[in-house]
Amino acid sequence: MTITEALLKVGDELKATMIETLKKKGSYGKGDLGNSITYDVRTKEFNYQLIRTMLTYGIFVDQGDGRKPGKRPPVQPLVDWITFKKIPVPTGLTVKQFAFAIAHKIEKRGTDPKPRPFISPSIQQVMNTTGKEILAEAGVDTVVAEINGTLEDISIKQ
Repeated sequence: MTITEALLKVGDELKATMIETLKKKGSYGKGDLGNSITYDVRTKEFNYQLIRTMLTYGIFVDQGDGRKPGKRPPVQPLVDWITFKKIPVPTGLTVKQFAFAIAHKIEKRGTDPKPRPFISPSIQQVMNTTGKEILAEAGVDTVVAEINGTLEDISIKQ
């Protein structure tokens, strides 16, 4: 197995673990964030990096940066969220009206900045178990796992 193949396999493990962690923390709705996580390998001379991409709001879920007051969020994702989560709609309102009211409140007050870390815990879990084994099969013995929320999760220097 090549280093690139091993890193892609580790990326698959990381994605699965991140989805599992999102579910455990109650941050997994329709699965848009989890399904958006992808990994690619970037190489430069003797340096390999496993690079993550995901929907932009993933970092806000992970780090807890709530939406600041002043800008109304789009209503349709709120409609989808209310429907998916089967949130009871107050009597006399439609789902869309309720979603609009939520969007208005978010515009006025912002959202809760409660962090729900899923990136670092997933990297730690994978790299303490299957990740090291997979990379060892490719002849890698030194791995630098970035646990600071950047998109470069793993670096290998040969």
